[in-house]
Amino acid sequence: MRGMLSVPLWLVASIVLATAPNARAQGLPNVIEGFFPTQLAAGQSNVLHLGIPGRGEVTGVEINPAAGITVKDIKRGDIREGSLFWDVTIDVASDATPGNRTIVAVNPNGRTAPRPITVYAKVPTISNPRIVSAAVNQPVVQIQFAMTETPNEIGDAPSVWFFLGCGGEPESGVVKGKFASGVVTAAIPNPRTQLKPFAPPPNNRCDLEFRASDSKMADSNMLKTTVDFK
Repeated sequence: MRGMLSVPLWLVASIVLATAPNARAQGLPNVIEGFFPTQLAAGQSNVLHLGIPGRGEVTGVEINPAAGITVKDIKRGDIREGSLFWDVTIDVASDATPGNRTIVAVNPNGRTAPRPITVYAKVPTISNPRIVSAAVNQPVVQIQFAMTETPNEIGDAPSVWFFLGCGGEPESGVVKGKFASGVVTAAIPNPRTQLKPFAPPPNNRCDLEFRASDSKMADSNMLKTTVDFK
């Protein structure tokens, strides 16, 4: 379907292999594979989902320059597509200077190379998710949600990044939405159209998590809702 792309999570959100549960003595590789959201918002408590390949524990995260930044918590996140995410809570002061910084993950045995991360003064906000249609025999799930930003840099076709878990390996991808009068509509592939060979059929009740990006690719907050296929 035109305007729709469903791809592996490592390509979409730049999140891939994470650590194994019993690897506390190991160092970290030289690279952070990816993280999302892809920025920090001033005046907010931000939760980054951080992906690092290998078997090392993440015991610290550094943001430089550090002015206005406080890393408050690091914990293991969800396992998706066989990968373990690190959930890193970072508070950014309302007067933190917008612009480019770097992020590094560390543990007692090593540290990753720095990756760029941006602090935005303002980012979009999404709310009021609604499932418009979710028919078992249709190729897509139609969703709708409100999206606001000041100043408005949403554009006509914001990107909608999603995870759809229906009991097996989660479907993940990005689609182009349509923005009009404060509302975004988007079509997400029905997981029955994405089945791998010999995979069991998905459940009719699924967990949907998504965020949206404006025209400058600043990410919104995440929303969660339930999809009931009928």
